[in-house]
Amino acid sequence: MFFKLFKLIIFLGVIVTCECLKFSSLDVIYKKGVDAYSKERWSECILQFEGSLHLYKVYKSININCRLKCKSENLSNQMKEDIEELEIFEYFLVMRDCLSQCQKEEFENVHMYSNVSDTVLNNLQARQPYAYLHLCYYEMNALPKAASAAYTYHVAHSDDDVMKRNVEYYIQQPEVDVKEVIDLESEDYQVLYKLGKQSYKNNNWADTIANMEETITDYLTWENSCRAECEHQSQQDWSPEFVIMVANNILPLIACRQKCQDNLKPLYDSGVALLADVLNYLQISYYRLDRFDDAAKAVASYLSIYPTDEDMVENKRIYQTLVSEKSFAERSDIVFYLKRDKYEKKLMQFFHEENNIDLDANSV
Repeated sequence: MFFKLFKLIIFLGVIVTCECLKFSSLDVIYKKGVDAYSKERWSECILQFEGSLHLYKVYKSININCRLKCKSENLSNQMKEDIEELEIFEYFLVMRDCLSQCQKEEFENVHMYSNVSDTVLNNLQARQPYAYLHLCYYEMNALPKAASAAYTYHVAHSDDDVMKRNVEYYIQQPEVDVKEVIDLESEDYQVLYKLGKQSYKNNNWADTIANMEETITDYLTWENSCRAECEHQSQQDWSPEFVIMVANNILPLIACRQKCQDNLKPLYDSGVALLADVLNYLQISYYRLDRFDDAAKAVASYLSIYPTDEDMVENKRIYQTLVSEKSFAERSDIVFYLKRDKYEKKLMQFFHEENNIDLDANSV
C-alpha cells in the first residue's frame, strides 16, 4: 500500500512513489504515522507507516549506492605518489565532491528530501514502525499482517516480552497461518541459508551448493551495504587538534561496521561464524558429488577461520588422499573478509588499550 497522491518511478530496483513536482519527506510521513496512531486513525496509520518504511528503503539505497560507487571510483583515481599525507587528503576531497553530487542527483530523481532527523532514522533502524503497525493492522482486522509486523519487530527486540506475547496471540488465531508469519525485514542471504539447510536435510547436494554459495555472495554484499550505512555519523567528537578529531571519529565508524555482525545473533555471534558454517555445508555437499577439489577449497577456507577444529583437520587428511596439496587454496573472498575483520578488531583493541578502556565493558 503506497501513497495515493504519487505516481510511480523506478529507482535502483525499488518502486518509488512521487507526484511530479512534490517532494516526499521521510520525517513528515513518519510523524504523520505517529499522529494517526495516537488519534486512532488506523487506516491512515497503516498508510503513513507503510509509506515511511518504503521511503526509508529508498533513502538507504541512495546513500549506500552513492557511497559504494564513489569509493569504487575514487580508489581507481588516486595519486600515484603520496606526499605528506596528500593522498588521503585527495581521497576525501574527491569523495566529498562525488558523494554530494551523487546524492543531490539521486534524491532529486525520486523527488525526495535527503535530510532526515537522527531520531526518525534511529526509530526506523530499530524497526519501530512495526510496533505501531501491528496494532493498526489488528484494529483493521488484518490479523495475518499484524502477526508478521509483530514478529518483524520481535526479531530485532527478542527481549521484548510484550511483543513476544503479541506474536503468540496472533499465531493462535484461526485467520493466521503460522507458516506465513515472516520477518518482513529478512535479508536474501537469510532466506538462501534456510533453503540451503533444507536442501541439505533432503540430501539434495546440488541445491545445497547453489544456495550456500549464494548465501556467501549475498551475505558479503549485505554486510558491505551495512558497513556503508555507518558512514552517517550523527555524533561527531570535535577537537581543535585536527589529528585527534579525525582519530576520535574513526573508532565509532569501525565500531559501527563491526556491529553489522550483530544482526546474525542469536544464531551466530559474527559473520565469521556464519561463513564457517556455510563452508562446512559446502565441503560435505561437494564431497557427496565427488567434487573433491571444491571440497578441499572449502576445507582450507574453513581452517583459515578455525585452524584447530579437529573434525575439519581430520577431513583435510581424508581429502589429502584424494587431491593434490595445491587444491587446498583458500577462497579469496574469505581471505579478504578475515583480514579486514581482524584488522578492525586490532585497531579497536589498540584504541581501548591506549585509552585504558575495558574492552569487554565497552564491546560493540
